[in-house]
Amino acid sequence: MDIIQNQILAPFTTFKIGGPAEHFCEAKTISDLKLAVKLAKINHWPVTILGKGSNILIPDQGLKGLVIKNSTAKIKLLLHHQVELDSGVFLPKAILYLINHGLTGLEAFSGIPATVGGATAVAMHGVGHLWSEFVVKVTRYQGVILTVTIQLQPGDPEHALRLVKTIQLKKAHQPQQSSGCIFKNPRGQSSGAIIDQQLHLKGRQLGQAQISLRHANFIVNLGGAKAADVVQLIKLVQKKAQAKLNLTLEPEIIIYG
Repeated sequence: MDIIQNQILAPFTTFKIGGPAEHFCEAKTISDLKLAVKLAKINHWPVTILGKGSNILIPDQGLKGLVIKNSTAKIKLLLHHQVELDSGVFLPKAILYLINHGLTGLEAFSGIPATVGGATAVAMHGVGHLWSEFVVKVTRYQGVILTVTIQLQPGDPEHALRLVKTIQLKKAHQPQQSSGCIFKNPRGQSSGAIIDQQLHLKGRQLGQAQISLRHANFIVNLGGAKAADVVQLIKLVQKKAQAKLNLTLEPEIIIYG
């Protein structure tokens, strides 16, 4: 496992935005992941775990310390329909793998480009379900999630696959080269509808960052967008929502720096 200096992080994110990591490595096994965390502690480096790079915004100046690209990928079937997943397992891959083994329940999270560790860390929600509903055990090392054990149930693979395809089709309209939904939905309301219909900010652009014309709760990178532009768009929406509607919109993405 090599430690790379000043690795640009933009290619490792769905936003395609972000400066260099001071130190960078890729962990392909749980042993690699533990070793990287241990190395960071010895050197007094702060640690950032990077999964598939969705739901995050990395600053233009990059990140200090060690950024660990979590590529752990083991899926272990246990007794009583439980499954142990490495934290780096790509969730869409896990859903299909488990359906093919007759285990269902995770279809609600179809179309979300997250890792198991990321889903666990942010308490991810799917269509009508929370990730936490399925989690029975989380193992950690120095605070870093290593594996997650989930409880599933046997089910009809054909029915499950139809549900997966239905959910994926509904999400097919969502903009690409973005981080996912920018703001949490206020209770009983849609942030996208608020930004579009009440604040009239759909399409607003700063630099190469734009509030999406397809879905106003997404900010898209038109090519060469800077993190600073995205942050300014987020602040603009928040300021308008507060001034016009007395509404506080909270970011759903993790903004580093």
